[in-house]
Amino acid sequence: MSEELISKYDIRGTEETGLTVECAWNVGKALADWLPTTGSVAVMYLPAHESLARAIVEGLRLQGRNVVDGGNGDKEAAVAYIKTSGLSGAAVVGFDELEKMVTIELYRDDGKLIDSDSGLKEIHELVQAGNFVPAAAKGELTHLA
Repeated sequence: MSEELISKYDIRGTEETGLTVECAWNVGKALADWLPTTGSVAVMYLPAHESLARAIVEGLRLQGRNVVDGGNGDKEAAVAYIKTSGLSGAAVVGFDELEKMVTIELYRDDGKLIDSDSGLKEIHELVQAGNFVPAAAKGELTHLA
């Protein structure tokens, strides 16, 4: 994952700039390994970017995290769900209309955004290193009712 994809607040880009399915898959694995608490992680997304969301889900699951597929949702829905369901975190795949870029926002168990000052740089480093050891058992996938 190139340095250009990391902004102060999220991961953003296009397929042409490197925000590919493989990149999203590695972001999922890195998020799973980075989150300080154990437990499930929610993934919410815009339908147009479902393939990136599915890649994040698979990355999380390969690292042993249970995932709640939140379907069509935004950051407000993800934060509310984290807080009411006691999740370890969330990933939200969205779109910045102004810049015409796909965005991936990551959240901690307290619903706070993981930005460049609170872990996004470390997650980027994990993706760059690529030293992921899959969990003994793949995490479960459930769907938000």
